[in-house]
Amino acid sequence: MIDITRPLAAETATWPGDARFELEWARQLSEGDNVSVSRIKLSPHVGTHADAPAHYEIDGATAGEFDLSSFLGRARVIDLRGRKLVTAELLAESGALGCERVLVRSLDEVRPEEFVSDYAPLTPEGAEALVASGLLLYGTDSPSVDPIVSAAMGAHRVLGAAGVPILENLDLSHAEAGDYDLVALPLRLAEAEAAPVRALLLPAGTLRLAR
Repeated sequence: MIDITRPLAAETATWPGDARFELEWARQLSEGDNVSVSRIKLSPHVGTHADAPAHYEIDGATAGEFDLSSFLGRARVIDLRGRKLVTAELLAESGALGCERVLVRSLDEVRPEEFVSDYAPLTPEGAEALVASGLLLYGTDSPSVDPIVSAAMGAHRVLGAAGVPILENLDLSHAEAGDYDLVALPLRLAEAEAAPVRALLLPAGTLRLAR
Protein backbone atom coordinates (compact mmCIF):
# COMPACT_ATOMS: atom_id res chain seq x y z
CA MET A 1 0.00 0.00 0.00
CA ILE A 2 1.35 3.43 -0.97
CA ASP A 3 -0.22 6.47 0.66
CA ILE A 4 -0.25 9.21 -2.00
CA THR A 5 -2.03 11.73 0.22
CA ARG A 6 -0.36 14.89 1.47
CA PRO A 7 -0.71 15.52 5.21
CA LEU A 8 -3.07 18.26 6.38
CA ALA A 9 -1.46 20.51 8.98
CA ALA A 10 -1.01 24.20 9.75
CA GLU A 11 2.14 24.31 7.62
CA THR A 12 0.57 22.63 4.56
CA ALA A 13 0.93 24.97 1.58
CA THR A 14 -2.18 26.47 0.02
CA TRP A 15 -3.00 28.02 -3.32
CA PRO A 16 -2.10 31.72 -2.92
CA GLY A 17 -4.96 33.44 -1.10
CA ASP A 18 -6.75 30.26 0.02
CA ALA A 19 -7.56 29.58 3.67
CA ARG A 20 -4.92 27.49 5.40
CA PHE A 21 -5.66 24.43 7.50
CA GLU A 22 -6.46 25.45 11.09
CA LEU A 23 -7.19 23.21 14.07
CA GLU A 24 -8.53 24.46 17.41
CA TRP A 25 -9.33 22.52 20.55
CA ALA A 26 -12.83 22.91 21.97
CA ARG A 27 -12.13 20.37 24.74
CA GLN A 28 -8.95 18.62 25.80
CA LEU A 29 -8.21 15.75 28.10
CA SER A 30 -5.07 17.58 29.22
CA GLU A 31 -7.25 20.44 30.45
CA GLY A 32 -9.46 18.17 32.56
CA ASP A 33 -12.22 17.55 30.03
CA ASN A 34 -13.64 14.04 29.72
CA VAL A 35 -12.88 13.97 25.95
CA SER A 36 -10.76 15.82 23.43
CA VAL A 37 -12.75 17.58 20.68
CA SER A 38 -11.26 19.72 17.93
CA ARG A 39 -12.59 22.10 15.29
CA ILE A 40 -11.06 22.50 11.84
CA LYS A 41 -11.18 25.20 9.19
CA LEU A 42 -9.69 24.92 5.70
CA SER A 43 -10.10 25.52 2.01
CA PRO A 44 -11.16 22.22 0.41
CA HIS A 45 -8.29 22.77 -2.05
CA VAL A 46 -5.60 22.43 0.65
CA GLY A 47 -3.61 19.23 0.36
CA THR A 48 -4.82 16.28 -1.70
CA HIS A 49 -8.31 16.96 -3.01
CA ALA A 50 -10.81 16.41 -5.80
CA ASP A 51 -12.14 19.29 -7.89
CA ALA A 52 -15.84 19.21 -8.81
CA PRO A 53 -17.36 21.13 -11.76
CA ALA A 54 -18.79 23.72 -9.32
CA HIS A 55 -15.19 24.93 -8.97
CA TYR A 56 -15.18 26.37 -12.50
CA GLU A 57 -18.81 26.27 -13.74
CA ILE A 58 -21.52 28.43 -12.16
CA ASP A 59 -24.09 25.62 -12.27
CA GLY A 60 -21.59 22.77 -12.03
CA ALA A 61 -22.08 19.68 -9.89
CA THR A 62 -20.73 19.79 -6.35
CA ALA A 63 -18.38 17.42 -4.56
CA GLY A 64 -21.39 15.72 -2.98
CA GLU A 65 -22.49 14.58 -6.44
CA PHE A 66 -19.33 12.73 -7.47
CA ASP A 67 -19.75 9.29 -9.06
CA LEU A 68 -17.59 7.34 -6.63
CA SER A 69 -16.87 4.56 -9.12
CA SER A 70 -14.41 6.92 -10.83
CA PHE A 71 -12.30 6.99 -7.68
CA LEU A 72 -11.92 3.21 -7.35
CA GLY A 73 -10.13 0.92 -9.76
CA ARG A 74 -7.18 0.41 -12.04
CA ALA A 75 -4.93 3.46 -12.49
CA ARG A 76 -1.70 4.11 -14.35
CA VAL A 77 1.05 6.30 -12.89
CA ILE A 78 3.11 8.01 -15.58
CA ASP A 79 6.39 9.83 -14.94
CA LEU A 80 6.64 13.16 -16.76
CA ARG A 81 9.22 14.82 -14.54
CA GLY A 82 11.20 17.49 -16.35
CA ARG A 83 8.42 18.25 -18.82
CA LYS A 84 6.89 21.70 -19.15
CA LEU A 85 3.46 20.59 -20.36
CA VAL A 86 1.41 17.41 -20.31
CA THR A 87 0.54 17.15 -24.00
CA ALA A 88 -1.41 14.64 -26.06
CA GLU A 89 1.86 13.48 -27.61
CA LEU A 90 3.49 12.79 -24.25
CA LEU A 91 0.39 11.01 -23.00
CA ALA A 92 0.45 8.77 -26.06
CA GLU A 93 4.17 8.03 -25.64
CA SER A 94 3.70 7.15 -21.97
CA GLY A 95 0.88 4.71 -22.66
CA ALA A 96 -1.70 6.80 -20.81
CA LEU A 97 -4.24 6.95 -23.62
CA GLY A 98 -6.78 4.19 -23.20
CA CYS A 99 -6.33 4.03 -19.41
CA GLU A 100 -9.38 4.72 -17.28
CA ARG A 101 -7.45 6.53 -14.55
CA VAL A 102 -4.22 8.43 -15.13
CA LEU A 103 -2.00 9.86 -12.38
CA VAL A 104 0.81 12.16 -13.51
CA ARG A 105 4.04 12.50 -11.56
CA SER A 106 5.64 15.80 -12.56
CA LEU A 107 7.60 16.80 -9.44
CA ASP A 108 10.99 15.45 -8.38
CA GLU A 109 10.19 15.96 -4.72
CA VAL A 110 7.06 16.79 -2.74
CA ARG A 111 7.34 19.17 0.21
CA PRO A 112 3.83 19.64 1.65
CA GLU A 113 4.79 23.00 3.16
CA GLU A 114 6.00 24.38 -0.20
CA PHE A 115 3.69 25.74 -2.91
CA VAL A 116 5.10 24.86 -6.33
CA SER A 117 4.15 27.32 -9.06
CA ASP A 118 6.45 25.90 -11.75
CA TYR A 119 4.61 22.69 -12.57
CA ALA A 120 3.51 20.88 -15.72
CA PRO A 121 -0.13 21.67 -16.55
CA LEU A 122 -2.31 19.52 -18.77
CA THR A 123 -3.04 21.08 -22.14
CA PRO A 124 -6.69 21.22 -23.30
CA GLU A 125 -5.66 19.07 -26.28
CA GLY A 126 -4.15 16.54 -23.90
CA ALA A 127 -7.38 16.52 -21.89
CA GLU A 128 -9.39 15.98 -25.08
CA ALA A 129 -7.19 13.05 -26.08
CA LEU A 130 -7.64 11.42 -22.67
CA VAL A 131 -11.40 11.91 -22.71
CA ALA A 132 -11.63 10.48 -26.23
CA SER A 133 -9.72 7.39 -25.07
CA GLY A 134 -12.17 6.64 -22.23
CA LEU A 135 -10.72 8.44 -19.19
CA LEU A 136 -12.65 8.21 -15.90
CA LEU A 137 -10.30 10.17 -13.60
CA TYR A 138 -7.22 12.39 -13.93
CA GLY A 139 -4.77 13.01 -11.11
CA THR A 140 -1.60 15.04 -10.69
CA ASP A 141 0.96 15.87 -8.03
CA SER A 142 0.68 19.52 -9.10
CA PRO A 143 -1.63 22.05 -7.42
CA SER A 144 -3.72 22.40 -10.58
CA VAL A 145 -4.26 20.82 -14.00
CA ASP A 146 -4.20 24.31 -15.54
CA PRO A 147 -1.40 26.92 -15.47
CA ILE A 148 -1.24 29.08 -12.35
CA VAL A 149 -2.17 32.18 -14.37
CA SER A 150 -4.99 30.49 -16.31
CA ALA A 151 -8.33 32.28 -16.39
CA ALA A 152 -9.86 30.03 -19.05
CA MET A 153 -9.38 26.83 -16.97
CA GLY A 154 -9.27 24.94 -20.27
CA ALA A 155 -8.19 21.51 -19.01
CA HIS A 156 -10.61 21.69 -16.06
CA ARG A 157 -13.49 22.44 -18.42
CA VAL A 158 -12.67 19.69 -20.92
CA LEU A 159 -12.44 17.09 -18.17
CA GLY A 160 -15.49 18.41 -16.34
CA ALA A 161 -17.66 18.43 -19.43
CA ALA A 162 -16.91 14.72 -19.82
CA GLY A 163 -17.70 13.99 -16.16
CA VAL A 164 -14.05 13.27 -15.29
CA PRO A 165 -13.09 14.12 -11.67
CA ILE A 166 -9.72 15.77 -11.05
CA LEU A 167 -7.33 14.86 -8.23
CA GLU A 168 -4.72 17.49 -7.36
CA ASN A 169 -1.81 17.73 -4.92
CA LEU A 170 -1.10 14.01 -4.89
CA ASP A 171 2.21 12.74 -3.50
CA LEU A 172 3.57 10.31 -6.08
CA SER A 173 7.18 10.50 -4.87
CA HIS A 174 7.12 6.83 -3.79
CA ALA A 175 5.12 5.49 -6.73
CA GLU A 176 7.03 4.04 -9.66
CA ALA A 177 5.49 4.38 -13.10
CA GLY A 178 3.10 1.53 -13.79
CA ASP A 179 -0.31 0.11 -13.04
CA TYR A 180 -1.97 0.06 -9.61
CA ASP A 181 -5.39 -0.14 -8.04
CA LEU A 182 -6.50 3.27 -6.78
CA VAL A 183 -8.67 4.07 -3.75
CA ALA A 184 -9.23 7.82 -3.48
CA LEU A 185 -12.62 8.62 -1.96
CA PRO A 186 -13.58 12.30 -1.47
CA LEU A 187 -15.51 13.53 1.55
CA ARG A 188 -19.23 13.89 0.87
CA LEU A 189 -19.35 17.70 1.09
CA ALA A 190 -22.84 18.32 -0.26
CA GLU A 191 -22.44 21.97 -1.23
CA ALA A 192 -18.69 22.38 -1.78
CA GLU A 193 -16.79 22.79 -5.05
CA ALA A 194 -14.01 20.43 -3.94
CA ALA A 195 -13.34 17.85 -1.25
CA PRO A 196 -10.34 16.47 0.63
CA VAL A 197 -9.34 12.95 -0.42
CA ARG A 198 -7.41 10.11 1.21
CA ALA A 199 -5.68 8.45 -1.73
CA LEU A 200 -3.98 5.06 -1.74
CA LEU A 201 -2.31 2.90 -4.37
CA LEU A 202 -2.55 -0.88 -4.05
CA PRO A 203 -0.90 -3.59 -6.16
CA ALA A 204 -2.78 -4.01 -9.44
CA GLY A 205 -5.44 -6.69 -9.10
CA THR A 206 -6.01 -6.15 -5.36
CA LEU A 207 -9.49 -4.70 -5.79
CA ARG A 208 -12.31 -6.99 -6.80
CA LEU A 209 -15.20 -4.68 -7.60
CA ALA A 210 -18.64 -5.91 -8.58
CA ARG A 211 -19.79 -4.68 -11.97
